[in-house]
Amino acid sequence: MDTNIADKLAQLLQIQEMDIQLDNIIKLGGSLPEEVRALEEHIKKLYKEIVNNEGLLSSLQEEIAQKKAFTKQVEKKIQQYESQQMEVRNNREYDIITKELELQQLDIQLAEKFLRTAYGKIDQITLDTEELKKILQTKEKEILTKQQELTLILQANEAESSLLQQKREVLVMELEELLYLNYERIRKSVQNKLAVVSLRKGGCGGCCIVIPPQQKLEIYERNKIVYCEHCGRMLIALEKPTDPSLFVS
Repeated sequence: MDTNIADKLAQLLQIQEMDIQLDNIIKLGGSLPEEVRALEEHIKKLYKEIVNNEGLLSSLQEEIAQKKAFTKQVEKKIQQYESQQMEVRNNREYDIITKELELQQLDIQLAEKFLRTAYGKIDQITLDTEELKKILQTKEKEILTKQQELTLILQANEAESSLLQQKREVLVMELEELLYLNYERIRKSVQNKLAVVSLRKGGCGGCCIVIPPQQKLEIYERNKIVYCEHCGRMLIALEKPTDPSLFVS
């Protein structure tokens, strides 16, 4: 048995045990971290909608002001045309002025229609914005409560988490970088986050696939790091087998 390999496997097991404990500390928050993230996204969307609505209101109010100014100009023209109509000297002049009056009155009607529609939009957008602000206020209170709950949970376990992190860092520094990177890669790729597993009834403790006799022997001898050919986990044997049949395929 290569004692160096045995030591590395022992260190990996210790790191893995600490990772399990650190994961459990995070899990103490339950669904709170996910809920906080979801609320943050919802609040961002609400802010965006409110800002967008306020932009629409500003644009509509500007258009209304422009349309009112235009209407005043048209009304002045109508007054001028009406005065001119009283002073015409023939039917031709009268008809020309009458046509201009009709066009100006049509502009007034179109402007009034625009204003009615614009005011209706303003009323609806204002109502929508007020509702969004109420929802935002509720969500901000909700996220504050959940953040406080999460902070309390994390603070309660901060000392334990910090100690585990420190011990873990010491062990990681003693390992070969490539071996540690392999451990992290495997841990992230498997569902239960266990990168190092023991033999169980002649099979991989991670995926349960049967391990070939020669590979079992290599695992027990601990002369090299052995990986499961199916799931890629690192394989270890916690004790020497007493049953020779374990090496028979």
